[in-house]
Amino acid sequence: MYIKLEDIKDEVTIDVRSKEEFEKMPLFKYNVPVIDEKDHKLLKKYIMIAFPIILIGLIKNRKNIKRDLLRLSNNKEKTIVLGCSQGRLRSPIVAFYSRCLGIDTKILEGGIKQYFKPVKKGIKKWFSI
Repeated sequence: MYIKLEDIKDEVTIDVRSKEEFEKMPLFKYNVPVIDEKDHKLLKKYIMIAFPIILIGLIKNRKNIKRDLLRLSNNKEKTIVLGCSQGRLRSPIVAFYSRCLGIDTKILEGGIKQYFKPVKKGIKKWFSI
C-alpha cells in the first residue's frame, strides 16, 4: 500500500494536493487535486473535520478525478503512486477511490512535505532537500 520515494521506479506519480500546493512543492509529475485552495484553507482551519471536507471534495470532483486517474494509469495498465502533504488523509482517500476503479495504487509513505524545508521561518517559500 505505501511506497518510499526511492522505491518508485516505473509508477506514475500523482500529487493530489491543491494546484497551489503542487506548484510550491513540485515532487511528482502530475497533479490531480482532490480539493481546491479554498477547501484546503478550510481544512487547515478545521482540522477535526478534515475527512468530510476531503470526502466532499472527492464527491464533487469525482468525474474529473476518475477521468484523470484512468488516463494517467493508461486505463488501469500502469501502477500509480499518490502523494499528499503527509500521506495521512488526501492520498489514502483518493487511493481507496482509485482502487475501486480497479487501478493498482500505492501511497507515498510520509507524504511530499518531508522532502521540502522552508527557506526562512515565516516565509511561504520552500526548497527541495
